[in-house]
Amino acid sequence: AGVCGVLLTQAPMAAHLLEIDASEAQLNPQTLSFQDFGSSGGAGASSASPSATAGGMGGAIGSGMLKPQSLEQMQDVEGQPGSSGFWTLRYYQPLFDIDTIQVLNRIKGSLLPRPRGVFFDLISANPDLWGPFWIATTLIFAMAVTGNLSSYYAYTGPAGGWTYNFNQLTLAGSVIYSYVTLLPLLLWAALRYYEAQKRLVDIICIYGYTLGVFVPVSILCVLPSEPLRWLLVLAGGGVSALFLLSNFHAHLSDCFPYGEGDAKRKMATLLGGMAACHLVLLLLFKLYFFHYA
Repeated sequence: AGVCGVLLTQAPMAAHLLEIDASEAQLNPQTLSFQDFGSSGGAGASSASPSATAGGMGGAIGSGMLKPQSLEQMQDVEGQPGSSGFWTLRYYQPLFDIDTIQVLNRIKGSLLPRPRGVFFDLISANPDLWGPFWIATTLIFAMAVTGNLSSYYAYTGPAGGWTYNFNQLTLAGSVIYSYVTLLPLLLWAALRYYEAQKRLVDIICIYGYTLGVFVPVSILCVLPSEPLRWLLVLAGGGVSALFLLSNFHAHLSDCFPYGEGDAKRKMATLLGGMAACHLVLLLLFKLYFFHYA
């Protein structure tokens, strides 16, 4: 009987301990979560429990924390370089975001063309206009200076009769800048017409680096030897043509399936037009800029 009395006395205490454990389990932070208790009416909203109110506040806080992040992500996407309008300087900023090592590697790739033509793969992630601009500008001044220098050395008239030919600088600027801007624009339009699209910046980039070989050629053409000048111009034209045509041939081979009936005709038209324009450039170089009486 004494044992039964002790058990009956301790039973309420055990029950009370169980209730405390249960309440502590409910208050465990790992088991807490925000819940949204939507209001079903005016009465339901006025009689909402504190837990429901806390849940609504928690949902509002949670959504408020997400909104700034979403807006920030949207601003990051909108603020990416090149995403602005083409009339702004920010649009062209990525095209000049390149270091000297990358420019030198691309110049080396244009001087040592590969058979498959991997230059487009090299510039696909980061095409630039910095290298083409400075290559074209350097070539313009190199052709004007070396042309007048060779003309001065070859002059045999009376003393003081030689004059600097400024027309060479003007014509060189017109020819070179047209070659790296207008011709890529025409080629870009032709590629779109034949459904072999290529980004205009990629075409301008490869045309700019194509002229890199003519910078040392123009300097070496100062040497007073007509056969040597022809050899230098033809060698530079062959290297640049191989570099240009091999890259576009690889691109067109991917765009035009081998079994397509008009594939060969399209490739021949595009590559033939590019080769003809390049040949005209070589003849202009030799007969006007690198020809010294």
